[in-house]
Amino acid sequence: MRAALYLRVSTQEQIENYSIESQRERLEAYCKSKGWSVGEIFIDGGYSGANMERPALQQMLNTLDRFDAVVVYRLDRLSRSQRDTLTLIEDYFLKNNVDFVSITETLDTSTPFGKAMIGILSVFAQLERETIAERMRMGHIKRAEEGLRGMGGDYDPAGYNRQEGKLVVNDQEAKHVKLAFDLYEQYHSISRFQKVIKKMGLQVWRFRRYRDMLSNKLYCGYVSFAGEYYRGQHDPIITEEQFDRVQMLLSRHRGRNAYKAKESLFSGMVVCGCCGESYMSYHTVNKKTNTTYRYYICRAKRFPAEYSKKCLNKTWRVEKIEKLIINELKLLTVSKRINNESEPKINYDKLIQKSDEKINRILGLYADGAIDKTALDRQLKSLNDEKEHLVKNKLMVEKQKETILTTDKLEKYVIDLGNVDFEAKQAIIQKLIQKIVIKGESISIEWIF
Repeated sequence: MRAALYLRVSTQEQIENYSIESQRERLEAYCKSKGWSVGEIFIDGGYSGANMERPALQQMLNTLDRFDAVVVYRLDRLSRSQRDTLTLIEDYFLKNNVDFVSITETLDTSTPFGKAMIGILSVFAQLERETIAERMRMGHIKRAEEGLRGMGGDYDPAGYNRQEGKLVVNDQEAKHVKLAFDLYEQYHSISRFQKVIKKMGLQVWRFRRYRDMLSNKLYCGYVSFAGEYYRGQHDPIITEEQFDRVQMLLSRHRGRNAYKAKESLFSGMVVCGCCGESYMSYHTVNKKTNTTYRYYICRAKRFPAEYSKKCLNKTWRVEKIEKLIINELKLLTVSKRINNESEPKINYDKLIQKSDEKINRILGLYADGAIDKTALDRQLKSLNDEKEHLVKNKLMVEKQKETILTTDKLEKYVIDLGNVDFEAKQAIIQKLIQKIVIKGESISIEWIF
């Protein structure tokens, strides 16, 4: 008999405790006592038995024609799933005339009793796995109810560190998190505020990280498990009120790119006064004149098949409705308590000072012989380029200050959107308008302030 030995452990800890070596010794001793030769040893270290996606197992299944038997230490080393266990034995081993042997349970599929016992024991293997999973689930729920976040994974959420099973605020990262929420409220665009953060000389995180962070209630003091939220023990970084405001903005821009918004100036803001569905923009092209006509239309009218009843509310030309709304905005002055927040100020003097300190440290390392001349020149070039960039930005900002309107000056002007680009115009509109409701010939505006 030529036997294949299969060994598996599910965690790195088991590997380090030499569980693999222990299995190997027992299996080799068993084969020697039976007079079987060991053809090959297949080892899956650190793989779960919950499925069959294991490299060594797949390799063994592809070479079953070389063996007469497959030997394992315990049945659950092969699989913890009843269905997978029976699939492996019936669809792979027995079909290829390969016996299956588990030395701990003394099971051997070469006998009728062994085949029956395999099926029975595989049920208990799966029961054990499901019991462990249920206990873990109950433990996670209990932890969440106590206000503690699940500790799965090897990373800490932005703004926090894990200490003794609890979340503790990381002051440096927490400032970045708070800044991200503040900037999103101001610019309504992750891509846009990423540019602002870059100008501030701070590290810019990935878009997906910001997006997940902005919709995570962890930052206003909650923990979650399985879709349920619980009051957390950790200190919040933002208020619940700010979190709710950001969620409103995120829902408004869901499925759209607010930064590149090129279809509609009022994207996500126009609502049907008849059915309550959102208005959407679309366009048609006159092929004879090659003229494009753009419209706002109720979604329930545009796609009646998706609704129980077609909406008959009026369709408006984009140019007409935009002109009407912009005229209303022109009448709006600062005296109506517009929250005119300015862009966060960048302390270029401090950043330039930090660059000088870095240069001095590099020179000190060179003087102490810690780095060679080549490394010195490379580092100095990088730091000098960084300093030059900061100096240029400082001068540019100082020149721009001459044209920036202060709050006092703004009180003397009405809002005029005619002289700003599309992105700035849309940001201003979304800062002022909560919702635009269309009902036939009537258009009403719900202001944010």
